[in-house]
Amino acid sequence: MADNNRYMDMDGTAFFGAVSAAVTHDMKNFLAIINENAGLLGDLAVNAQNRSLPIDPQKAGRISEKIRNQVARADTMMKLFNRFSHSMDHAEETVDVEEMVHLVAGLAARIIRHHGVCLTVTPAPVPCRMKAYRFGVLHLIFRVVETACTILDNVAAKTQKQIMVSFGMDPKVPEICVTLDPVPAPGWVALFDDCPKDRDLLDQVNMVVKKNNTGNGFCLYRIQPDHAYLSAEPKRQ
Repeated sequence: MADNNRYMDMDGTAFFGAVSAAVTHDMKNFLAIINENAGLLGDLAVNAQNRSLPIDPQKAGRISEKIRNQVARADTMMKLFNRFSHSMDHAEETVDVEEMVHLVAGLAARIIRHHGVCLTVTPAPVPCRMKAYRFGVLHLIFRVVETACTILDNVAAKTQKQIMVSFGMDPKVPEICVTLDPVPAPGWVALFDDCPKDRDLLDQVNMVVKKNNTGNGFCLYRIQPDHAYLSAEPKRQ
């Protein structure tokens, strides 16, 4: 943890708080649905007891299935949050960027829905890994997603809004590409150009950002690839 203290500044704390708020809000919703359906099962039991009628097995089965679904969703969310929380325990290491994108997409699902955006992640054609602090990479990806959503906020409310995340073709130059649909209006501000905190965040993970050639998104790529750290490693299950 001591090696990673520089990421736990006020901005890093705000990032942790934003993710925690989103996760706990979703967990509260899961519990509310479980509680509601548990009450329905209780009502079925009371009615059967008072009226000496058998419980409708199909109705009970549907309610039970709803409860199981919410428990599964809550379990998945808690596993994601556990991985996120332990990201601060890691010293500088080889990080699988594609894995980190999926982790942020799961943790920020509520935030993305709030913007009315659909996020799609295309599998990396080659390994996308770089040496960095895991928490810093997660923070950067979160800001990428958050900023892309903000750019699309200017699109008409009834328009379907999408963010597509893909990865570069060269394993020696880790690259994250973000494509926006619909295409932002001409003149939209390039990612992080005007925010010192975000520029500092890019510096911390040794990456730069640029608009893509078609003007419908942007790419982040590593300035000085760490060739020694790009050997094939199994992904965390």
